[in-house]
Amino acid sequence: MTPISSYTSSGTGRRSQEFTPASALRGFLAHSGRKAAELSPGYERVWERIARTTEAGRGLQQELVMTSVEAYPARPTRPVLNAVAAAFELLHTAMVLRAEAGGLRGVARAANAVDAECADPTDRDGSRADLTAAAGDLALTGAYRLIATSRAPETRMLKLLEILDESVFHAAAGERLVAELSRRTEPVPHDKALDAIRLAIAVPCYEAPLRAGAVLGGAPTAHVIALGSIGRSLGMAHELSGELRAAAGTRDEAEYEGSVSSSPVLHPDRCTVTGVLVEAGEHGPAWQNLRERAARGPLDADDVARARDLLDRSGAARSVARIVDTSVRRAKDTMAATELPAILEDGLLAWLERETAV
Repeated sequence: MTPISSYTSSGTGRRSQEFTPASALRGFLAHSGRKAAELSPGYERVWERIARTTEAGRGLQQELVMTSVEAYPARPTRPVLNAVAAAFELLHTAMVLRAEAGGLRGVARAANAVDAECADPTDRDGSRADLTAAAGDLALTGAYRLIATSRAPETRMLKLLEILDESVFHAAAGERLVAELSRRTEPVPHDKALDAIRLAIAVPCYEAPLRAGAVLGGAPTAHVIALGSIGRSLGMAHELSGELRAAAGTRDEAEYEGSVSSSPVLHPDRCTVTGVLVEAGEHGPAWQNLRERAARGPLDADDVARARDLLDRSGAARSVARIVDTSVRRAKDTMAATELPAILEDGLLAWLERETAV
């Protein structure tokens, strides 16, 4: 019997093999948007915001789920895989929206948080921040709903929900740490900035998708555990590579649209590892001056060039490059020690090479 898709695969009754996690997620969001429109046009806008943020992302989380699950032979049917991969992509969307909502409530805004919606009159009374916060909460509940309605085998579904719970628990701790660090007036220890990235980003957006794919594919417990460690290393390497691309001026602006990643060269209201390393040394006062300028408005080209010069002269960029190398090596060592399926190891190595290039 040919499996027929639901809103988590196509929504049209066509053969489910024609569809992907991306189309599954579009179907889910369109379905939710239609339901929202029946209740209130304003509520529909919230779901439109979720859809825009998801569409702007690069689909890395669903890619990680599928890379992991397809390496194991006990995986369920394609509609189930689509729904679970879409759920972890929607978890990433929730992290992006929650991070932006937190920034909008602060005194200062990161330059890249200002988009076309800022011209909306609703922003004047703070309702844009409320819309963003509501969108983040709904994206998170949507991730749970996608897994709960995925028709995954019950024991695997319970484990998937446990992974999702652990991710949210860690992410909330990371968000709290980010908020604490952003309010500190004295220099921030770089290990605290690393902890914030690990908790708020690496666990929910990298570790969780790899573990979920392994669970869904029926992988041995040892592999699921190892992929958790590998996912954290991948997440740290990827996020810090983004900081290096910003420092070198080689990043693509579009790459970070719809991403929780730290893309600009300097954030006025939150810490980057490169930034805290500069602040801890002799160039700290100059960097702090640039942060204060960034808090008043977007940096001009001369200020950005100055920031990149400080990152180079202070040695901060080189230090972060060493941390990236350490994270990559740790991921590779864990792969080798665990004896993962060759197709999975090859896929992860290719992912690392592509995503950590500066």
